Amino acid sequence: MTNYYSQGFAAFFDSSYTGWVDRFSPKLVAHLAQAAGDNRTAADICCGTGVTAAHFLDAGWTLHGVDGSKAMLDLARARHAARIEEGRFGVTEADARAFRLPAEVAACVSMDGALNHLPTLDDLRQCFTSVAAALAPGGEFVFDLYEESHFLHWNHVTLTDSPEAVVVKRGVWDTAGRSGMLRVSGVFGTGDRAQRVDQTLTSWYYDHAEVTGALRAAGLEPLPHDFGGPDLKCDSGSCSRTDVPCRRVYRARKA
Repeated sequence: MTNYYSQGFAAFFDSSYTGWVDRFSPKLVAHLAQAAGDNRTAADICCGTGVTAAHFLDAGWTLHGVDGSKAMLDLARARHAARIEEGRFGVTEADARAFRLPAEVAACVSMDGALNHLPTLDDLRQCFTSVAAALAPGGEFVFDLYEESHFLHWNHVTLTDSPEAVVVKRGVWDTAGRSGMLRVSGVFGTGDRAQRVDQTLTSWYYDHAEVTGALRAAGLEPLPHDFGGPDLKCDSGSCSRTDVPCRRVYRARKA
């Protein structure tokens, strides 16, 4: 993956782009608690700054976070320092396509379209294969991927202008190529805390048939679920003005 977030962007991301994850995670934790039974162990792939992890940890789970960005993991470590000391939270700096955990877990999650950063269907299969290896038999994997409707607003320029941040987002989405690039640049923070934000994000769109086929190739069986409605909506202004779902949630189980 080439979207390993830098320090300035990680701080801006944590303050501005974690609203959906924070709202969705309690429902995710409640679902997996029923599926996992007494085995409350999980891994968060592309865990970012530890927002989803907070909900699992507060519910008594032992969690392992995986992310390729040191800057994101540094924020996750700071957020959950006490849980690290307790031995209930650990992190691994690794690519989502090739990670290993110290032990099998009952559940894996990956939130907020993180896996859309994977550039090919083969990369997606590699990630799913690593997830399958991390799961105990019968373990569940829940993740979401952005639909193409989410990426169409990349063709516009948007400005964040607040006391904490002056940041411009501008990009392009290639519908035919099902890929796009978004440049995020500006300044986040004030005074001695001010940091330069300069990040280029690339993402790809995968349709439902491709994703379910990749899951099955990795030994994970797609399953129905009850996530829907507000669970599928983005935070961005362009998405909030339409009823079109911005993401699709997937649930799969290791045989």
